[in-house]
Amino acid sequence: MDKRRIIALLPSAVTLGNLLCGYLAVINVIEENLTHAAWWVIIAAVFDLLDGKIARLTRSASLFGVEFDSIADVVSFGIAPAVLFHTYLLVDAGNIGYFLTFIYLAAGAIRLARFNTTASTGKKHHFSGMPIPSGAGILCSFILFSENVWGGLATFDVALALILVTSAAMLSNIKYMAMPKISFSRKSDTAMSLWLTLVILGCIFYPDEVFFPNGYSVPLFRAFHACNCTGVSPRVSPRTHKITVLYI
Repeated sequence: MDKRRIIALLPSAVTLGNLLCGYLAVINVIEENLTHAAWWVIIAAVFDLLDGKIARLTRSASLFGVEFDSIADVVSFGIAPAVLFHTYLLVDAGNIGYFLTFIYLAAGAIRLARFNTTASTGKKHHFSGMPIPSGAGILCSFILFSENVWGGLATFDVALALILVTSAAMLSNIKYMAMPKISFSRKSDTAMSLWLTLVILGCIFYPDEVFFPNGYSVPLFRAFHACNCTGVSPRVSPRTHKITVLYI
């Protein structure tokens, strides 16, 4: 096979890895290995982060890749987290539990469909609405946090808040920045790069403690900022404010 052809297939192969992780997450939910399922979704997010970067690096980005990535995302970050979260916390809520997790799934699917109508194969600097991998990361990291750090949070009220906030963030028009490169070449980049480095190191060495607080703070802070930034300065528009998302 031609070398260029093999290189062109690399992004799709990584997207298949994303899809496989979503499938394994569902299988683990069926087998009642819920923390394993949560980790498979988080690993899927790593694949999702890499496929676009590899496509741009190899100059093999395509509209097919965009569509394939979205289909994989519906499975890995829509269906898998919805089924997992329902099994973990809402199985005793009856029809309300089905309805709430479907709200999350529908919001994520709509977010992906809206993204595809404006998608390009080039590098993206920001997204309109919180990306679905971030929503999935919040739900799954909550399970890890609840299981290993603070079990008292595993209540219906917390589940309701998590689903409504993440769903609203995905459907909103609030702009979220894509994850920037870590660089210390300019003073303006140093603070952000230091913060990103600390968060990444925290997620590596203390994932149960760091993933959820960091992830859930993003939609809350962004919504608060968007609602109040006009009061800070009359020259500042809410649409110019963006926040970095680490689960992209």
